[in-house]
Amino acid sequence: MTTFLGKHSEADDHIAQLRWLGHDVRVVSGGHDKEGVLDAFATGLELPDWFGRNWDALVDALRDLDARHGVPIELVWDHAATLREQDRHAYDTVVEILEQVADERDDLNVTIVTR
Repeated sequence: MTTFLGKHSEADDHIAQLRWLGHDVRVVSGGHDKEGVLDAFATGLELPDWFGRNWDALVDALRDLDARHGVPIELVWDHAATLREQDRHAYDTVVEILEQVADERDDLNVTIVTR
């Protein structure tokens, strides 16, 4: 499942609620271009050294994220508005990747915050 929150939403409250529920919340922040967003995912998700910083590698890394047994992963891509405004194609690609992997995994939910 993918949730979209805009700049006027209560994104911080949403994240706090997910944590309060005991979910495994992982926040990725920003990215101004393709390279920046791939770096943001690598850093925010503490991806392994083999992460190749390309779209295919991002798909593979998201598929391989380890979840604590029985606890859903709540992946929050925060501050996505800059990429959406500066490189709409890269933004759309990231959204497509996140939705694809979320559809494949029962234990992964995605929130995209465009503030």
